[in-house]
Amino acid sequence: MIEENSCRPLPRAMSRNFKGLCQAWLSALAMLTLGASMLVLPWGVLVVVPLLLLTAAWLGEEGQVDAFPRREDLLLVAAMGLQGLIWAGMLWLHGEGASGLFNAWPFALAVVALMAFARVRVPATWLWAGLALSSLAASTWALWQRVIEGTARANGHEPLHAILFGNLGLLMGLLCFAGLSWSFARRERWPWSLLLIVGGLAGLLTSALSGSRGGWIGLPLAIWVLYRGHGRRLSLGWRVTLVAALMALLGSLYAMPQTGVATRVDNAVNSLRQYVAGDDEMTSVSARLEMWRGSSQLILERPLLGWGAKGYQTAMRERGAEGVQDPALGRFWHAHNDILDAWVKRGVPGLLALLALYFTPLWLFARGVGAGSGEQRALAVAGTLVPVAFIDFGLTYSFLTYPVGGLVYALLITILWGLYRQAR
Repeated sequence: MIEENSCRPLPRAMSRNFKGLCQAWLSALAMLTLGASMLVLPWGVLVVVPLLLLTAAWLGEEGQVDAFPRREDLLLVAAMGLQGLIWAGMLWLHGEGASGLFNAWPFALAVVALMAFARVRVPATWLWAGLALSSLAASTWALWQRVIEGTARANGHEPLHAILFGNLGLLMGLLCFAGLSWSFARRERWPWSLLLIVGGLAGLLTSALSGSRGGWIGLPLAIWVLYRGHGRRLSLGWRVTLVAALMALLGSLYAMPQTGVATRVDNAVNSLRQYVAGDDEMTSVSARLEMWRGSSQLILERPLLGWGAKGYQTAMRERGAEGVQDPALGRFWHAHNDILDAWVKRGVPGLLALLALYFTPLWLFARGVGAGSGEQRALAVAGTLVPVAFIDFGLTYSFLTYPVGGLVYALLITILWGLYRQAR
């Protein structure tokens, strides 16, 4: 005889299955939103990503994920936390109140995203799909802006501008290429590989249409990271084919007048020649070189504690008024170089915090670039490319002085690490 209470565990099982389904959809939506809000949606939507992951984690159960946090997790949390604390603390020390929180909050939000991985498993499929589809959408938008709207440089949503838009587009394309180790290891390798390759090429096109030259400087290093992750497992024929295809693509982007690449490169070379020859004409290149010179001299005056954000602008204006540099440079609020900007405003603590922010994830990810499964290598390559790209972007522009730059960097690092640690 069957007792009436024999089926009582069924509702609990149904509830558990429903929670698991909701958790899967929330984590998938977080990954898709991450890709879309880097360029296609207004960047403020990025705030939703940690909240979605946190909600998915709330639906999780103890023991669902391996022990968290480990020593490596704490190192990453420390690097993020140190950057935020130094940014806020040093500006407070310079009498600027809570203004530093404007740049510090993205790193706190990223720590929340990382901690969510303690109770949620996220399929990497949604990350790669979101990056590839968003890269395609961003390149289509860039083409629309250049061809239909007739803008000189594709620039995306405000407050993004051509430099931020183009460099983030380039990063998105590089991340798509990073995912090829993952796609080649799948049963449906060709559809996914084709999507990622097209997404990668779309990222290069977005960068070209924006005319952002700074990101192109680091392309050789980025290509070397990709080769370390993928190339050594390809036959010699495939390597030669891919190198030839890449060279043909870059040559085409330079040769086509519609992209504006040749004009931008030629202008940069000519401007550098004029500056070396002593020409006083102010160009984007000479302005950067003069800002770097001015920032370096200010660092020598206050190397330990820096000048603060407002103090930096005031000192640069004074240099212009004294005739030491072009007065027009006083209107710029950052040094157009992340390392110089951190040092001149937040002193040695700011410099050390920035270096930790760069090299902690670089050390964590780079060890796995050439090892492990296809999924592990893809995530390790992507995690290595993010700091490599931001170091490159920060050479000619203060990328992390914008909250969007800090939020994109911090979220990408923490989410890629969360996925990487669960794939090992």
